[in-house]
Amino acid sequence: MLTQKWILIFLCTAILITMLAPPSSAYAGSTPCGGSVTVASGDTLQNIANRCSTSVNALKLANNITDINSIKIGQVLLMPGALIKGSAGVDIYIVNHRDTLSQIARDFNTTLSNLIKLNPNIKNVNLIYAGQRLNVPSLSLNPQPTPIPSPTTTPPATTGQIYIVQRGDTMSKIARYLGITLAALVKVNPQVTNINRIYVGQKLNIPDGLSVYIVVRGDTLKKIADRFGTTWQALWKLNPEITNPNLIYVGQIIKLR
Repeated sequence: MLTQKWILIFLCTAILITMLAPPSSAYAGSTPCGGSVTVASGDTLQNIANRCSTSVNALKLANNITDINSIKIGQVLLMPGALIKGSAGVDIYIVNHRDTLSQIARDFNTTLSNLIKLNPNIKNVNLIYAGQRLNVPSLSLNPQPTPIPSPTTTPPATTGQIYIVQRGDTMSKIARYLGITLAALVKVNPQVTNINRIYVGQKLNIPDGLSVYIVVRGDTLKKIADRFGTTWQALWKLNPEITNPNLIYVGQIIKLR
C-alpha cells in the first residue's frame, strides 16, 4: 500500500514538472510579449491576455487549457504567432489574430492546398482561430545559412532603406508589415543566417521598389518612424492625407519615401 502511494506521488510530480517546463523549441511570436510568457504571482489568463494584446480564448487554444483558473506560477504559456520546432519537415504554427490560411501559406512559402493537406482537421478554409495550432512546412522557415555574396555575385536589389527590429518582431511579422512575402525579405537579407533568430535593434534591408508600410494594431506614427530610422514629422510630411499625426488606423498605407 505504501509503495503504491509513493508511485502515485512520483507520477503526479512528473506530470506537474512536464506542464511547467518551458517548450525548448518555441520561437518568438508576434505579440508584444514575444513567443511565450511565464506565469507570475498574481497573474490570471485575462490580465496576461490584456498585457500581450491577445484574448483569453486564444491562450486557451494555444496551450490546451480547459480551466482558465488553473494556471500555475512558473507555467510557460505560448502566444499566438509562435512557431514550435517539429520533426520530419513539419513545424507547428500557432495562429495569430487576423491570420488567414492564404496568408499563412504565403508566409511559409507553400500553397494553400498543401497547407490544407497538412491539416486535414480544417473543415472550412475561411474559418481558423487565434491560438489554433497548424502544421506548417519547416523548410521555409529553417533555411541553411546563406553564404555572404562574393565580389562576383550580384547582391539582391534593395532600396537602401532599412527596417529596425523591434521587441516582439519576427521575420514573418515584418514581411506582413511591409506587404511582401517572407521569401522576398529573406532574399535581401543574406546576413541573417537563421531567420528565427533576429534581435531588437538589428537592421534589415528593405526590397527594391518598396516604399510603403501597412499600419498594424498598436502602431503610432512615431513607432513607425523609429522602425525605419526616420522621424514622425518626416512621415507626416510624406503623407499629407494624415490630418492628425496621432490618428492612424489598422490597414492604413503609410508612404515611407
